[in-house]
Amino acid sequence: MNEAAAPQLELHGVTKRFGGVAAVDSVTFQIAKGEIVGIIGPNGAGKTTLLNCISGVHRLDGGDIKWEGVSIAGMPSYRIAKLGIGRTFQIVRPFGSMTVRENAAVGALFGNASGRRAPRAAFELADQVLELVGLKAKASLPVSALTIPDRKRLEVARAVAARPHLLLLDEVMAGLNNVEIDEALDMVRAVHATGVTVLLIEHVMRVIIGVCRRAIVLESGHVLAQGEPEVVLRDERVIQAYLGERFAKRLKS
Repeated sequence: MNEAAAPQLELHGVTKRFGGVAAVDSVTFQIAKGEIVGIIGPNGAGKTTLLNCISGVHRLDGGDIKWEGVSIAGMPSYRIAKLGIGRTFQIVRPFGSMTVRENAAVGALFGNASGRRAPRAAFELADQVLELVGLKAKASLPVSALTIPDRKRLEVARAVAARPHLLLLDEVMAGLNNVEIDEALDMVRAVHATGVTVLLIEHVMRVIIGVCRRAIVLESGHVLAQGEPEVVLRDERVIQAYLGERFAKRLKS
């Protein structure tokens, strides 16, 4: 994080337990406005649980989360969304009875408190966002006509239409081929270029290297390492816990 910039998001000792087991355990980090930060780690490391804590899906069992200097711990999801924190989910759930354009407009209608729009303006914003994510030509199609990659784009479009200041992306590249990943990378860059801070979970390492300024590695709910991606991915603890020697050799070649 840029030391000169005040943190936009602060996590201090964030802990979430399920049945006595800590899925997230004393996680502490900060994100400055305008950063793109990646969260990586093995399955079960607590990555999605952490996003759920930030977005208000889960209540904390310990620690605090501050947004622009004010604690949001304990706030319901809808209040956190109104403050300007948007997110996507691993399993996309578009509104099946609506068109692509109508799905995107939902975000504009029910976005953050300063970004919500009247219906006509919401559809105008939906058109802009669909162009941003590469779905403009498919705006009038029913959701059922979309491929999985396009449904992921729509998930991002709906979140962006809510006009978030911070966007939480949960594995939007999962299941995509190399060409689709490149297209999704361009989409993330385009969203970031509008001034949105991005915190993303990803298993595709070239995404972490390609767009992230910092990487945070979770392992068994703890922060194992954090820093510049090129440095973090060469950390022996990260290699042993997550990446494996084969990936480490590719990095060194």
